[in-house]
Amino acid sequence: MSRNSNFWGPLPIYVLQDHRHRAGHLRVLAAILSCPSPHFPSLVEIAERSGHKPKYCSNMISEMVSFGTIEREQRYNTTNVYRLIGYSGDSTTDVGSHSTTDVELKEQLKENKDPSFGASNGTLKGYGYFCSLYPKHRLGSPRELKDYWIVNKLEQEFEHITSVVKELSQQEDWKKNNGMYVPRALKFLDERRWTLYDDADDPFKQFEED
Repeated sequence: MSRNSNFWGPLPIYVLQDHRHRAGHLRVLAAILSCPSPHFPSLVEIAERSGHKPKYCSNMISEMVSFGTIEREQRYNTTNVYRLIGYSGDSTTDVGSHSTTDVELKEQLKENKDPSFGASNGTLKGYGYFCSLYPKHRLGSPRELKDYWIVNKLEQEFEHITSVVKELSQQEDWKKNNGMYVPRALKFLDERRWTLYDDADDPFKQFEED
């Protein structure tokens, strides 16, 4: 295990707040981020910096890829390239600065004076219902998701959003391979994917015909 004090890897707050990340994930991720950007360390180097065995590191990396925490670009006959994914769903290698989306989000939250956005009792009941329906392994950071929900006033559309999510959660595409193909919740909202089912008379018939 390397004890070089020059190795250090900053971890974004949204990564630390994600309850899916265990200590092993964080140590491996910190080891990756401690390497010069772009990050393409070998498994042996990641193991040396994290204090874990290469096989364990490989498992932690695969899980973080499935979480949507990092991207892994696999290259032939050489080391992989790893990119940290911001909570907005964008890839970033500069973890020391905020993305434009992050800054804009915080500014909009400061300006917003109405906490309810359509909820008669002043609570985000639609947001809570959405989180209860959406596959837990793809929810991501609850704080960033809630901020996005508020800024984009999605409480006003929660009935439409949750009705689509409820139906999709029963479809084979979202069930197979342990929900591997379920999009991250923030990506689902940011791309307004529930609107894809607006025009059809029976928007879910396509799934039944497969």
